[in-house]
Amino acid sequence: MSRRRLEEAILKSKVLGSCGESVDEGSEDEVVETYSDLFVRHHIPLAKDTHGIYSLRFSPNGKQLAAGFGNGAIQTINVESGRAELTLYSGQRSGQAVTALSYHPKSQNLLVAAGADGIISVYDIQSQLNVFSLTEQGNEINTMDFSMDGSLYGTAGKDRNIRLYDSHTNQVLDTVEALDSLNDDDVSLTRAHTRRIFALRFHPEEHHTFVTGGWDNSVKVWDKRITKEARSVIHGPHICGPGIDIKEGRIVTGSWVAQNALQLWDLRSSGLLQDIPFPASNLQGQFLYAVRFASDGLVVAGGSGSSSACAINFMTKEVLGEVCLRNKAVHSLDVSPGGHTVAVAGAGGNLHIAQFC
Repeated sequence: MSRRRLEEAILKSKVLGSCGESVDEGSEDEVVETYSDLFVRHHIPLAKDTHGIYSLRFSPNGKQLAAGFGNGAIQTINVESGRAELTLYSGQRSGQAVTALSYHPKSQNLLVAAGADGIISVYDIQSQLNVFSLTEQGNEINTMDFSMDGSLYGTAGKDRNIRLYDSHTNQVLDTVEALDSLNDDDVSLTRAHTRRIFALRFHPEEHHTFVTGGWDNSVKVWDKRITKEARSVIHGPHICGPGIDIKEGRIVTGSWVAQNALQLWDLRSSGLLQDIPFPASNLQGQFLYAVRFASDGLVVAGGSGSSSACAINFMTKEVLGEVCLRNKAVHSLDVSPGGHTVAVAGAGGNLHIAQFC
C-alpha cells in the first residue's frame, strides 16, 4: 500500500470520529488491510411496501446496487450518490417478495431476479427491459447465485431441489433432486437437503464448487460436475436466509439461533474453525439471517436479534461498526467486490450503505 493511501486512511478516521456520521468520499480500490472502522455513508428510504427489502446485490464493479422488495419491486441505486436510479419493476400489492438477485459476474448490464412466486426474471438494465422469464412450478425460490465465470446460475427453495441453469439459454442443465421424505432429519445424508433451502453460494475463486444450506441444520458442499451427492456436509448451521458465504478455504455461516450463530468453517475438512462473537444481549439473542465476507479477516452479519448488522474482525474478535435498523430485522446484506462497501436492508424498506475506512 502507498504511503499516500495510508495517510489518507488515518486522516479520514480522525475526521469521522464516530460511527454513523456521513461520509461522501471513498475509493473502491482501498486496500482492505487498513480497515479499522465501518461508517454509514447513506441512509436511503426506499419503502415500496410495508414488507420491506428481501434481497440486495452489488454490480460487479460495485457502482450499482439492486434491491428486491416484498411486493416484487426491483430498484437500482447509485452507490456513490446514494440515489435511486431505475425501477426495473414497480411491484404490485398482491406480489410476492424478490428473494434473490444476482448480476452476471462479467456484465454490469445483466441482472437475474428470483422470487417467492417461483419466477426467474432476466433484466437488461440498459434498456430497462425484462428480456426473459421462466417459472419453477410449485416452488418458492429463496436463493440464487451465478458461478464465478457466469456460465451458469443455481436456484433453490421450498421444494428442496437444486437447479443449475445454463446462463445463455436459461435451460436447466442439472438438478439435485430432493429426497422423497420430508421427515428424514439425518443431516449426514450427502444426497440432498431434507428441508427448505435458503442459501446457495458459488465459490468466487473455484469454477465448480458451491454450497447450500437451510432448515435441515446442514450446509452441503457440492461439485457442479458431480451432483449425485455432496462432496461434504457441515453439521449444525440453521440457515433461514442468505446466511452462507465462501472465500478461499473457509465458509462462514449465520444461523437463526440465539447463541453461537456466527461460525467459521474449514472448506476442506468441514470442521469448525471458530465461533465468532456477535454483539447481542442474551435477552435479544443473535438470530442471524445474512452474512458475507468483507475481506480475509472480516465478516458482516445481521438478523432479527439485535436488528442490526455488524462488521467483525474474526482474527481479533473486534466489532468495527454496526448498522442499526431501529427494531427492524435485517433481511439481507451484501458486500461490494473488493470488500469496501456494505449494503444493509430489511423490514421497513430502509437501505443503509456503509463503507470501511
